[in-house]
Amino acid sequence: MYKKLTAVLLLPVLLAQLSYGAGFGLYEYSGRATAMGGAVMASAAEPASLATNPALITELEGTQLQLGVTAVTADAKTTVMGSARTLKHDMWYLPNFYITQKWSDQVSVGLGGFSRYGLGGEYSDPVQTWPGSNLAYKVKLETFSFTPTIAVKANDEFSLAMGLEAMVIGFSQSSFYNANPTNPGNYDISGSGVSWGGNFSFIYRPAWAEKWSLGAMYRSKVKQNLNGRIDAGSKSFPELNIHSEDAEGSISLPDSLSAGISFRPTEDWTLEAGIVGTFWSAYDQILIQYTDNSSNPFIYNHKKYKDVYRLNFGTEYQLNPSWALRAGYVYDKSPINANEMDTLVPVHDRHIASVGVGYKTETWSLDLAYAHIFAKDLSGISGQMSQKLGAPVRMEYSDGKSDMFALTFGYKF
Repeated sequence: MYKKLTAVLLLPVLLAQLSYGAGFGLYEYSGRATAMGGAVMASAAEPASLATNPALITELEGTQLQLGVTAVTADAKTTVMGSARTLKHDMWYLPNFYITQKWSDQVSVGLGGFSRYGLGGEYSDPVQTWPGSNLAYKVKLETFSFTPTIAVKANDEFSLAMGLEAMVIGFSQSSFYNANPTNPGNYDISGSGVSWGGNFSFIYRPAWAEKWSLGAMYRSKVKQNLNGRIDAGSKSFPELNIHSEDAEGSISLPDSLSAGISFRPTEDWTLEAGIVGTFWSAYDQILIQYTDNSSNPFIYNHKKYKDVYRLNFGTEYQLNPSWALRAGYVYDKSPINANEMDTLVPVHDRHIASVGVGYKTETWSLDLAYAHIFAKDLSGISGQMSQKLGAPVRMEYSDGKSDMFALTFGYKF
């Protein structure tokens, strides 16, 4: 029975984690945005607004540039069939860049480069004796999006923007098949692709309520077509239909809608609250097959994800023309269905607390931020494993936490 459940799960995991990484999308687009919990859709503009609300770039003068990086660590534990493994402690780096140009009083353009999705981790040894290693014990997913954007200032109160998105994806994953003791072995899955999407946004600063601002952004659904390879070396695993051969697959990442409202009690103090909704119910399956063997069946993976929301709150206080203090809080809902758990993203709903500081002169700026993620535990079952075994297979995520350190340098030409 264990062989059968592994056969069902191994190939679908090729692309499942791409969507899952998006469910836990990255929002650390700049030091300022990280410090304020991402609540920067309707407050002051910066070049990194190309990632949070591109309509804001109409408020930037001349040519401006920002370069930054966010370092991320993650710790968590996954228990499968009563056997637990923890993630190895590692650090991942998320670079970003933004450049904006004011063409005229009404039109601004920009180009941003940043990561919207990301996933990485490896379970501690020995993975060969852990049931979860039959699914996957190591994964690395990296994405980088390029977003050429044009923004138009309709009047003194309202601006809107439209942008394209070219997303480059690379991933690798390792699994160890030990269900058949006479034919154990390791195999790797890797692949890459480029997908296209778009976004629309606006910023509204009403003259009749000059302390208030409203911003919103819509990101379109993106279909990923990926080319990769399943590599079992000289081995093959007939029970799983696994052997060394090129593979291809497709997956659709859902659309999302974000909004933020900002209030300035004083000239130096800004408060903002926001929400991000991701419509994961539109995503229902993954399709995978070997590239050059049409006799192999299509493989579907039903995840039954839920629509989720992310609430964020941020504040910024301008101590003087040079120094600013910031803080934020986020409640981030998970799209995981407790009846369809797997091994690669062992976290549930998250609380995120953040702080930061900014320093600027007439020509350059520096922003620093720190954020800590507290992940809630989750107990449930693996639906596909339970179906094959004919009995519930219990899984649990616990001890999830993460630290993020962000640095952004800005320059005005």
